[in-house]
Amino acid sequence: MRRVVLALGALVLAAGLGEPAAAQTQPKPRPTHAKKAAPHYSAEGHAAQPRNGYQEQLADKMRFGSSAWWEQMRREGRLGGETP
Repeated sequence: MRRVVLALGALVLAAGLGEPAAAQTQPKPRPTHAKKAAPHYSAEGHAAQPRNGYQEQLADKMRFGSSAWWEQMRREGRLGGETP
């Protein structure tokens, strides 16, 4: 019985020491929501610089479901029955 316990203990110890050495570290992929958006280009072909404080006033160009989107949809009368 003692030999069996010693053999199992040695096996567990060897497996525990060998496992981390065999593991390979791989870089974590960036989450898809963290990717930067492509810059908007002007007619001249270079990236357009946004004006300070400027916000697009079309609901179709806003982030879907944001509070600004809901407010703009209400102003445009596109909420299905609600009037501005």
